[in-house]
Amino acid sequence: MDLREIKGKIGSVKNISELTSALETFSALKMRKTQKRFLQSKLFAEAMAGVLKRLEKSLKEKKSVFLADRPAGKSLAIVVASDRGFCGSFNANIFRFADRSISELRKENEIDIMPVGKKAVAHYKRENPVHSFFGVGDFWQFRQTKEISDFLISSFLQNKYQKIYLFYTHFFSSFNQKPSEIQLLPMSADTVKNFVTEESPSNHNSDYLFEPSADAVLNEIIPVFAEYLVYEFILSANTAEHSARMMAMRNASDNAKGLLAELRLQYNKARQEQITSEVCEISSTKEATE
Repeated sequence: MDLREIKGKIGSVKNISELTSALETFSALKMRKTQKRFLQSKLFAEAMAGVLKRLEKSLKEKKSVFLADRPAGKSLAIVVASDRGFCGSFNANIFRFADRSISELRKENEIDIMPVGKKAVAHYKRENPVHSFFGVGDFWQFRQTKEISDFLISSFLQNKYQKIYLFYTHFFSSFNQKPSEIQLLPMSADTVKNFVTEESPSNHNSDYLFEPSADAVLNEIIPVFAEYLVYEFILSANTAEHSARMMAMRNASDNAKGLLAELRLQYNKARQEQITSEVCEISSTKEATE
């Protein structure tokens, strides 16, 4: 490899390193912004927890159409992935996890798939998805996820699907994201307890009179809670995507720096060999002329 070729590679690797460093910075900023949305939704979660706590008896009795067990039938699986790449194994992990779970579910019931995100749409295009969502930007907002939740709730109430599952990547920290699955509808009391853990500051030991009835109030609240869960899970996947991209770009930058050091060493060696060769030629020429 001559000096010009090595120098060209050094320039290319240096440009790639600058690009990956910039993407790492942007992804870190986006991850912080989505985390901030989690904190902004906390007040709603606390208020919802307070109401559901007062309806704990109705939750256990499962009289609501959103809680009652249903017979076997067609189900829907929502798989949340990203719109863009450069996020390492983020999409591959959720697809592997979802495909394995969907294969198990198909042994008992027919399953339709609804992909969320361009990468999910491309992955499941052979499945002929009934519906898909993508291209809403870097930060999912509640009004955007409400379109998804409205479709899910209406399909469930119209008995198009007996069960609805959601597959997404749960964000724990910048270094820890895990593919997860939840049965969104019919909702279980455990789902309420697991995902709405905050307690309202109101006094839960008091007795409440619900009009027209506790079950009627519950039928109005559960869809709102389902909308909130869809928003929270997609926002979690969005945060995990930015985090995965940040880490992938950081690793790419580190690899580029290592490759740049090796290329510079090769360049110095090649330059030294060239200088040595030129010195030898000059010495030989001088000896020949004397």
